[in-house]
Amino acid sequence: MLSIPVSKTKIIPPRRRAELLTRKRLLDILFESLDKKLTLLSAPAGYGKTSLLIDLVNQSELPCCWLALDEMDREPQRFIAYLIAAMAEQFPDFGTQSMSMLGSLTSIEQEMEKMLVTLVNETYEQIHEHFILALDDFHLVDDVQPIQAFLNRFIQLVDENCHVIISSRKLTGLSDLPLMVAREQVSGLGFSELAFHPDEIQALLAQNNNLRITDDEARQMIEKTEGWITGLQFTGMGALCGDLIKPASNTGVGLSDFLGQQVLDRQPPALRDFLLRTSMLEEFDAPLCQAVLAPLYPEPQNWQSLISEVVQNNLFVLPVGSDGKWLRYHHLFRDFLRARFEQEHPEEVEPILLGMGRTYEALGEWEKAHYIYKQVNDSDLLAKMIERASTTMLQRALLTIESWLNDLPPSLLRTRPGLLSIRGAITYMKGNVHEGLNFLNQAEQSFRQTKNNFDLILTLSRRATAYRFLGEYHASLRDADEIIQLTETNDEYQMFYAEALRVKGLALYRLGQTCQSLDFFESSLNLYIRLNRTPNIPILFMETGMVYQAIGNYVEAGVAYEKALQIWRREGNLLWQSNLLNNLGVLRHIQGEYEKAALVFEEGLVCAQRSSYTRMEALIAIGLGDLYTELEDFNVALHNYQHAQEILQELDDRFLLFYLIIAQANLTLLQKNVVEGRQLVTNATVMIQSGNSLYEQGLLNLCLGRLSILEGNPFQAVDELEEAGHCFVKDGRKLENDASRIWLAAAYHQAKNDIAAGQMIKNIMSGRGQIAEGILVATHQASGLLDGLQSDAEVGRMVSDLLTRADRLAAKIPAMRRQLHRTAHVIQIPNARLIIRAFGQASVRVGGKLLTLSDWQTQSVRDLFFYFLTSSKPLTKEQVGATLWPDVDEPQKLKLRFKNMIYRLRRAVGQDVITYEDVFYSFNRSLDFEYDVEAFEAFLARARSTDDFEEQIDFYQRAVDLVHGPFLEDIYADWVLLEREHLSQTYLATLLILAELFQKQAQPEQAVAACQRALEFDLAFEPAYALSMQVYHRMGDRASVIRTYQACEETMQRQLGLPPSKETRDLYQRLIA
Repeated sequence: MLSIPVSKTKIIPPRRRAELLTRKRLLDILFESLDKKLTLLSAPAGYGKTSLLIDLVNQSELPCCWLALDEMDREPQRFIAYLIAAMAEQFPDFGTQSMSMLGSLTSIEQEMEKMLVTLVNETYEQIHEHFILALDDFHLVDDVQPIQAFLNRFIQLVDENCHVIISSRKLTGLSDLPLMVAREQVSGLGFSELAFHPDEIQALLAQNNNLRITDDEARQMIEKTEGWITGLQFTGMGALCGDLIKPASNTGVGLSDFLGQQVLDRQPPALRDFLLRTSMLEEFDAPLCQAVLAPLYPEPQNWQSLISEVVQNNLFVLPVGSDGKWLRYHHLFRDFLRARFEQEHPEEVEPILLGMGRTYEALGEWEKAHYIYKQVNDSDLLAKMIERASTTMLQRALLTIESWLNDLPPSLLRTRPGLLSIRGAITYMKGNVHEGLNFLNQAEQSFRQTKNNFDLILTLSRRATAYRFLGEYHASLRDADEIIQLTETNDEYQMFYAEALRVKGLALYRLGQTCQSLDFFESSLNLYIRLNRTPNIPILFMETGMVYQAIGNYVEAGVAYEKALQIWRREGNLLWQSNLLNNLGVLRHIQGEYEKAALVFEEGLVCAQRSSYTRMEALIAIGLGDLYTELEDFNVALHNYQHAQEILQELDDRFLLFYLIIAQANLTLLQKNVVEGRQLVTNATVMIQSGNSLYEQGLLNLCLGRLSILEGNPFQAVDELEEAGHCFVKDGRKLENDASRIWLAAAYHQAKNDIAAGQMIKNIMSGRGQIAEGILVATHQASGLLDGLQSDAEVGRMVSDLLTRADRLAAKIPAMRRQLHRTAHVIQIPNARLIIRAFGQASVRVGGKLLTLSDWQTQSVRDLFFYFLTSSKPLTKEQVGATLWPDVDEPQKLKLRFKNMIYRLRRAVGQDVITYEDVFYSFNRSLDFEYDVEAFEAFLARARSTDDFEEQIDFYQRAVDLVHGPFLEDIYADWVLLEREHLSQTYLATLLILAELFQKQAQPEQAVAACQRALEFDLAFEPAYALSMQVYHRMGDRASVIRTYQACEETMQRQLGLPPSKETRDLYQRLIA
């Protein structure tokens, strides 16, 4: 996404001039006020507020983010952009997420909180020290309610390390200011504090004029000027002659007369003209003077010489920018010059404004151009500029261009189709697609009548996107084809041509012509690369990856996705990251990498929520629903589908609504809910009638075929599934085609056509290499319908092999489901039916109820449950008896006891908790259960598999947090001891690893806490003492090193009768040497 251009001169503190007097009295107050969140500098013009801030910036050790506000910053989106840029100037890693979020806003009022949360979160994540945020001349924007509300809320939410200083000519009206004052979060200086004292007048004259005056003379000057420093500065030496100016109601006249007679009229004519003309420019350098002022002079000018003369004569200018080459007049001097210029040369005002507008347009600074053109007071001129700016502004500042349109006379919308086109684009981008399409249709008709090809192309491009949002793919395709015809051979329109190729690719993709769409995406990508259109390139990487994924080329899809993701992560573009992460999550899902898919989806969901991209939030929720449906976690899947449905009720997106209905139908079919499945499929059939998409027709027929099988109509299912296969083949959809062939084989078998079923199996198994994950998933889901084909003489072995592989996948599903439950952060996961805790006191919860001894009936039954749980292989009752009841040696007594124990166990926990196959009993790991030891080991595995220190700390921390005591602490049988010792040592070793990681990350307190936790578990764990001493040594805490060693020495002697090891003793001597 394009970002709003930022003028560096506004966000870099002005250089401290030599003549500026350091006012220690005020600086001391300001430094003390930095304990507060907000400091207010409030005084009329000319009391030295900006000078004081400049001096603070130069003397403070804290980083200072500077923002000099002007009239153009009254537009809220621009104000926020400059606020972010000011902070990013000091902290380069900051701002990418916030600026991306800002560019995606469609309503300041409705999305302000999300914008604020993004900004505050990024401030917390990226800025790890105290800093100053100085807002100079805030009175220029103080009456803009959205800006005031934004800043008010920002100050409330931001962490204590941010200290906001507001400089203003009046006390700001922040709504929560009384509350902040009550909380002692506010400090401030008013005009009485800012007014100069006699000793400061003496110091100023001595410093800048080498002039010594008496105390009485200083007091007289204060009385005459009321401490108004600007009066002293402008009158200079005249102060001693009595020509002093007061900041009273008549100040403007007195100051104007003085500046005219004593400053302006004493300059050479050329310099005088230069001063007057440059007063129209807020800031200027030599190139800007050449671009704007050159037409007013008959001869070429040496602009740099004139600028140098202004500086040398100290004509009230302030060098700004990183190199100081830009100049800005003191605002009072600028206002005087501008008024005089308009009085003496009114005929030059408009040419200068128009020149400035054209210059800013050429630089792409549309906000400045709009501000300048507004001063010309010509609505047609303004409307033309808005039309020229629309392509850029719709991408980077939707709210700003919308406010520009709203400020124009309504009649212009009826007479200028270009504005109608922009209004249409804004309207559909904000979610009202039908109304937006109506505006675009009106604009398109007008441009055809006037044969305005440029604006017709622009409008057709916008309308093609609106049609795609509505699912009217053929209409989208027609507009794209017309654009291609108008632009292909025109060098000036190549950007439109590239976008039309992309739009056509998207329409073909939705219509099910996937392979054909790839050619258009790749052509568009290559053209954008040649045109160096960097914002469009990652979008095309993502969309080509999307097509590669659809046709089964997962390697190329992954490569394309990663290229796009790197660009958008570097830019901090949350909106497009969410889009890409959704596609990447689907890719990981279809490759069978369920845990990676869930993590990617969750990351994408966070990006979508933080960027207010509700459509993508719905799409990701559907993707998560599909993932959990495949893992047979139906409650979680349903929760995600319902969340998507709530969002889509507010959106006008036919394709997503259709896909969601199909996904919900698939869920009901797996649950064998035929009635609800039929209703959902009927709803989907109605929606698809006008779309004519191969992909959608294929999805619908696949669903219909599965439903017909369940309803006992295999012959109808064959017809529907054959049609689904034809659609997917034409569309190049490998994954969906593979699934449809499995279900078609099942339908043939149910229709007693085993020859056709066998042929279908042959086709599926004919490919070389590993069978695709999607085939195994479909086979598992259809396994009951394929049963019996194993005995077929021709394909029986193939079917058996396929079912065996599918069974292996099915056996892994419960464990994968549990792992996803453990790692889920964003989505809500319901508690498992069976929750087992083995660290510390053994406990079991069933459906949320804690089983007590009365539920078990005897402790032996509970011990039997944990014995089965911890066994790595199935057991016979004889093996169980030999371990748990060695005193029972008669087979009949053993059989009776075992039978009674198993009965009680199943009564307590559930009939299906212990499975029996042949002569073997085992814990049923396909149940919905949560086991702390399994989770502990899973988190350790995750920590060992990553190289990222923060991720390692997170996973190790989550692992050790599960441990609340030794393994099965209240079971004293011998079979527990080996595993207890193993887990205890693993736990202690993990705490040491965690402590070392904390030490590497400069978190010594956490490192010591991890060592202390290890010692609480095992007081004689010597490595924890040794590591604690090293951490304390690094902290410079010699006393704690000595105290820790003494504790180690006493413990080892008391518990083991031994001194600490030689390694620990040598370490101690080195540390205290």
